[in-house]
Amino acid sequence: MHSDFYLNLLDEIADGVYFVSLDRRITYWNAGAEHITGYTAAEVVGHSCSEGILRHVNGVGTQLCRHGCPLAAVMRDGKKREADVYLHHKDGHRVPVSVRGQALRDDAGDIIGSVEIFSPRIASPYAVTPMTAADASLDPVTHLPPRRMGEARLESMLADVRSDDLSLGVIFADLDRFKDINDTYGHTTGDRVLRMAGQSIANALLRGDLPVRWGGEEFVVLLPGADRESLEATAERIRMLVANSWLQCGEAEVRITVSVGATMATGDDTAESLLDRADRHMYRSKRAGRNRVTTDSDTLTVTAEEPLRGSRAPWEMPEFADRFDSAIP
Repeated sequence: MHSDFYLNLLDEIADGVYFVSLDRRITYWNAGAEHITGYTAAEVVGHSCSEGILRHVNGVGTQLCRHGCPLAAVMRDGKKREADVYLHHKDGHRVPVSVRGQALRDDAGDIIGSVEIFSPRIASPYAVTPMTAADASLDPVTHLPPRRMGEARLESMLADVRSDDLSLGVIFADLDRFKDINDTYGHTTGDRVLRMAGQSIANALLRGDLPVRWGGEEFVVLLPGADRESLEATAERIRMLVANSWLQCGEAEVRITVSVGATMATGDDTAESLLDRADRHMYRSKRAGRNRVTTDSDTLTVTAEEPLRGSRAPWEMPEFADRFDSAIP
């Protein structure tokens, strides 16, 4: 049966499938790969898989194209490989996928390349689709729930916390130097960066977590049922995925980072006190150099040159906080 028949069959499956040659150039790219990544076959066939296309990173942000490419290992020893990674979408954000690599062989059994099959690990309900784009209840730029929805859900979750039925983690994230993006590339690109960051944040979460466009370049994430360990892991994953996201804007790669504060709710918290604490943690991340996470234990999960511990600095005192906060982008 003609090989085109089998290639047409591959176009009918939902998983992404692509073939690479021994020099890691893409030779085939199916319809599933187009849908998951946003890249068409015409844009990628003939290019290296690491050439500004997928650039897989693992759960701690290691660039696998440089350090530990699964397909390169498959082509070296012929053994199958599986991994959970985050690939780069054409719109800039990171997508969590499970990948499986296997060697391609000729009739003599010699390795002539490899095939990678990848499928989304978690289907985000906030992925940008024609359906979410038309949903008037979502933020029109990021396609995430807006602040009013987040405020209502937060009050409901806090009621459960007070009745001891639920634990709740809250993350406050603010994009670093976002004004520079608008000033350099314009507001249209700025909106694309907001959407990119919002989608990467959503893709860092578990089912049931709620990402919210809080306003401007601020995002809030509500994590019902989280414990301190899972809260800190999620906050770091958000930081890592945003830092590894980028938009192609002409010849430039437009990148941004995010400063994050994370806190656990207590039975005494109001929505205002809880968000204020998360916001103050976020500003400590800003002051420590940005692109960092600060939690209740005052631990920076990305090591700062000089971690903030011990006595409180003047800017952390309530009477000084407001005047300092407004000056830090």
